[in-house]
Amino acid sequence: MENWKRKIFFWILVLLFFITVPVVILNAKGYRFDKNRGVFVHSGTITFKSNPQTVEAKLDEELFESKKINRINSSYNLSGLIPGTYNFQISAENFWPWSKKVEVHSGVASEFWNVLLVRKNYEKTEIDAPGIQKFFTSPKNDLLSYTLNSDNNLVIKIFNISSAQIEKEFSFAGWQFIIDESRKENIEWSPEESFISIPVEKTSQLEVPKNKIIRSKNQTPEIKTEYNYFIADIANDKTFDLRELLKLDNIRSARWDSKEKGFLFFLNNDILYRVDINNVQDISQIATDVSSYDISGSEIFYSKIGNGLLFKNNLDGKADPVQITSNFPDESVLPVNSMVIYDDSRMAIISKNGDLFIYNEGEHDNYFRKIGSGIQEAHFSNDGKKLLFWSNNEISVYFLRDQTAQPIRSENEMETVTRYSEPIKNIQWFSDYEHIIFSSGKWIKIIEIDLRDRANCMDLLNTETTDPFVIYNNSLEKLYFTDTKNEISNLYSIDFPEKTSLLQVIGIGG
Repeated sequence: MENWKRKIFFWILVLLFFITVPVVILNAKGYRFDKNRGVFVHSGTITFKSNPQTVEAKLDEELFESKKINRINSSYNLSGLIPGTYNFQISAENFWPWSKKVEVHSGVASEFWNVLLVRKNYEKTEIDAPGIQKFFTSPKNDLLSYTLNSDNNLVIKIFNISSAQIEKEFSFAGWQFIIDESRKENIEWSPEESFISIPVEKTSQLEVPKNKIIRSKNQTPEIKTEYNYFIADIANDKTFDLRELLKLDNIRSARWDSKEKGFLFFLNNDILYRVDINNVQDISQIATDVSSYDISGSEIFYSKIGNGLLFKNNLDGKADPVQITSNFPDESVLPVNSMVIYDDSRMAIISKNGDLFIYNEGEHDNYFRKIGSGIQEAHFSNDGKKLLFWSNNEISVYFLRDQTAQPIRSENEMETVTRYSEPIKNIQWFSDYEHIIFSSGKWIKIIEIDLRDRANCMDLLNTETTDPFVIYNNSLEKLYFTDTKNEISNLYSIDFPEKTSLLQVIGIGG
């Protein structure tokens, strides 16, 4: 009897062994039992990297237990997931949540490498700059120049960011900082921070000739707008009237030489010049019949009036010019109004009516085509693989190279990131080049360009002013913006994103 019981017990153990061992082996190899289908399926994974790094992860509103999450460096793997569609959410205390519908596939990881959470409230640092209008950070990120209007005179102040002190102040009687946005001019810092170029304008009423008959007392007087540049020599605390200094009357598009100290490029009518500000006798013509130009590295690129052909030359203009293009896709929209150059194989050209053309010598093919209408500006990412461009109400991105990391993108692909009914302003890349900062009315926002399911768009700040001026400084990881307090404009900053370090304790809540 006892032998019989032992045999039954033995065979039960054998049966359990043959049942459990395959289950254990399948589980170890990443298979899970799908209750809906009644079979074992190869499981999938969700991988993500977030800022901040301590977060909670939820699938279909259920908290994913931290003991089931694998961490590799600063990224997380939610493994062992049965293939299907999940509502995936990442959240942290005092932050707005990030969420997407995620398709999980057998044996494949769904990857999200740029999850960015935004605080519900940021501590604002006030910088003492009452009356500020616009501001521009220096190349070394240690100084900031800003504009204000005092008794109808333009004042430029140089602010030291680390000491929080005004270092220099320059005043220009009768002038104001340029208002005409079509000229797309800003204060330009020289690379070594010795000089700044300041675009200005002033309006005046034209005098009526004595022999001209005034037909009506209510006749609107003719207004003349003058444009000019002043150069501020910061080290020597002095300024120059560029128009007066060079004896030229139609100067525009002034840019500093990126390599040689004190040299300035500019257009006068259709001639491209280069001049040594410290010795104006050292002035040379780089090219004629030029509609627009840009500088990239140690080369200057320019477009020709009439045919829109693109050329390049050395910065000193002493070499023979090199022709890059042999035609223009649509000569009816010429001349070229502005150019944005990454290198001689990747160039963005905006025509006078706002048509955007991309010249892209890709890895699979060459492209020279129109990609947008009514475009205001465009900016390349730091690696030249993406082009951000926008109109008054729409933001888009064009991809110049394949991207194999998720989200996968293809060369010559384009996507519309967002549209708004009201004007959008202050559009600029965030430091990861997977997010875009912009403003709409009083709201300063950030939106991702990962359009899988939807683009997460979050509010960074709600300002008192209806038209804040915003600059994000990647190096300092600070967002600078203007706002009003007691009806007086001032400058503010927030730290963004959250600080991280290799020594920081990284973890998942729950």
